[in-house]
Formats: sequence, C-alpha cells, structure tokens
Amino acid sequence: MGKKDEYQYDYLDDNERFADQINGALFHGVQVVKPEELEPADAQAVYLGREAGRRENYKTISDKTRMWRGGLLHIISLQNQTYADYRMVLRNMLSESIGYHKQWKRRKAAHERMRDLTPGTDAFFSGMERDEKFIPIITLVVYCGMEHGWDGARCLHDLLEIDERLKQYVTNYTLNLYDCHAHDTFDEYRTGLRQLFEVIRYGGDKKQLQRVMEESREAYSGIDRETKELLEVVADVKIPEEYGEMAEGSADGAGGRRYNMCKAFEDYRLEGKEEGRQQEQLDTARRMLRAGRLSCEEIAEYTALPLEEVRKLAEPVPV
Repeated sequence: MGKKDEYQYDYLDDNERFADQINGALFHGVQVVKPEELEPADAQAVYLGREAGRRENYKTISDKTRMWRGGLLHIISLQNQTYADYRMVLRNMLSESIGYHKQWKRRKAAHERMRDLTPGTDAFFSGMERDEKFIPIITLVVYCGMEHGWDGARCLHDLLEIDERLKQYVTNYTLNLYDCHAHDTFDEYRTGLRQLFEVIRYGGDKKQLQRVMEESREAYSGIDRETKELLEVVADVKIPEEYGEMAEGSADGAGGRRYNMCKAFEDYRLEGKEEGRQQEQLDTARRMLRAGRLSCEEIAEYTALPLEEVRKLAEPVPV
C-alpha cells in the first residue's frame, strides 16, 4: 500500500466519513447509513498464486470494510495519479465471490460441528439448508485520479469480446463506481470528503478551484487536520502549518486545529510560490532522470508531476 493509499485508508477509518462516502456515492446524500450503525469487519484477502510476490501471496483487495444492518460494505479507494486500474471489474468480482464463499464455509463448518444435516440429503451435500441466506456484500469503488476521469471498464461485458447473439447469456457484473470527475457539485457530502472531491475535480483549473472555495469559504477556512493531510498527499495541495489555529472550544492538541485553506491558496499564488514550486518539481525530476535509478512512473509519483511531462523531460535533447 503506497503513501496515498495509507492516508485515504486512515481517513475512512472514521465511521462518520465512511457513512458519508456511502451515502454520498450510493444514495445521493440521503442519510441511509448512520455512523452509529457501523461495526468493524475484516477486509477481504485473496490468494494470488506463487507468482504474485516474493514475500507473500495474499493481497487485501478491500481498503475499508464495515458491517451495516447485517450487510457487508466495502470501499475501495483508488488515488493513483497516472492510471486507472483496468482490471477493477475482475478484482471486485473476485473479492465478492470469495466473501460469499467464506460465508458458506463458516455455515458448513457450523453444521458439521452440530451434525444437524441428515446424511444423504441435498442439504448434507450442499453443506447448508435450502432456506439459509448469506449477508449481502456491496463494494464501492472511489476513483480519485488527478489526471483524468475513469476511462476503464464499468462492467464485465465491457471487458469481453462477445457475439451480440450470446450477450444475453453471459452473466454481467457492474461496478458501483464513484468518479468525482463525472460530477460538477458535491452537495451530497457533509464531511471533508466534499473538499477532497472538489479539489481533485477542479485542481487542474486554479480559477475554478478559487471560485469553489469562495462559494464555500466557511468550510475551506476551517479544514480539520486529517482533511488537510489528505489533501496534501492525494491532491498535492500545500497548506502550511502557520495557517492553522485552534478551533473555538476545542481542547489543546493537534486534533483541534483548523486550517484556512482559502488564505493559504491566496498567499501561495500572490507570492509566486506556485511557479517556484513547479520549477522545483521539474529540477528534482531532471536530477532523478540523470541518476537513472527510477522509472518515469516512479518519478512522476514522487514529484507529483504529470507522467507525460516526466516522459518529455526524459526525451533526448536534439543536437
């Protein structure tokens, strides 16, 4: 798990934000899932085979998981700035299939302990009674790529070369995908997720971003520390510590600080720091390319420069 993944993983560990993500993406802001109704649940892990890696062959494929009213909710967060995961449909199918299989294995093991299934019957060979039900698994994919909107498959049929005459017989699987680039407003969110998605959506257009911040100046003038850190890592927005102050009525400590992103943004631009920082990023990328130890993708990730820009820097200079 990379640095960006770790920050967003921790951010969604808060039940209020977890519920806000589900309600905003799946229920258009209607408060269906309540934070106090969420309970911890184990993340799904799948066996990838011996070729998967040197140290271990298991990989967690659900970033954050909660139980809610007898159902299992997954949130998979994708923040990579350079590419979308084009196998996401397969990844989700595998995760959910294994989740249901694990439920069946627990039921089967419980019946074997109790010896309550009659040998020779359908229930005995099935390892479960006919009327037994499993808990539903809902997986939400949240795409936070900075460079472009989601351009990968949204369902299994998108990945298949299939004769139209056979299509109705091929079972489909559809992603629950939230791509902030497909939205112009984010009123359905009540936590710092709104600011995160707005900054990602409009981060490439500074005038638009400034307009959005002016329209929600109160919210952007009181960013909490967790949201500040997430914006800095995922959306590459710098909010210096001097723009923070203790919130009124809060106890001493970092958790009570609020940061004025509006003022940080205005000062950053007025003082010409944005251009200077970009030049610093370019200089760092050139040094890394000369060293020859990292790929263009790794340099783009480290410097937060667009991959295409790093590739152009890597091109030989015409003589």
